[in-house]
Amino acid sequence: MSETNRENEFGEIKSVLVYLEQIKKDIHTKSLSEQDDFKKEIKGRHDRKQIKMLHGRLEDQFEVKKAISYLVTAFLALVSLVIGSTMSFALGIIKDNGMNLSTAAVVIIYLFFVAIGAWVVISKFDSGRFGKLNCYKRLLQECLDEMPEKNILEEEYKKHQTPY
Repeated sequence: MSETNRENEFGEIKSVLVYLEQIKKDIHTKSLSEQDDFKKEIKGRHDRKQIKMLHGRLEDQFEVKKAISYLVTAFLALVSLVIGSTMSFALGIIKDNGMNLSTAAVVIIYLFFVAIGAWVVISKFDSGRFGKLNCYKRLLQECLDEMPEKNILEEEYKKHQTPY
């Protein structure tokens, strides 16, 4: 692939995570040798500057994800508030009309399990996304650590060159 195609391809990336998953999906569940293959692929496709850019974008996504993780807690607090208010209101109506309180207990238990189920699903989704972001970020950092900096190599070359 020519250098221009690489630059055009790199410039077309809209989501770093989606791009990296296209190269190797679910790398966080793969073996170390498969992760090494992924790193070789990245180093073959991109130069150090591009890998730094990808790494920076992933870091940003990771930080944003951490920053908004409080929304899960806020959501569950609101759900708890609504369930509590609804139960209190419903129990008042049931008592006023002389209805069976065992039905209310079943509804309360049902709502409790729905809230717990929602929490499990949201937490599972969030932790999976954190795992992916963290793994790709780590692998890009390892790529950067393994790649020599161009400036250091150029300086070493210039030191050993003899002037004419």
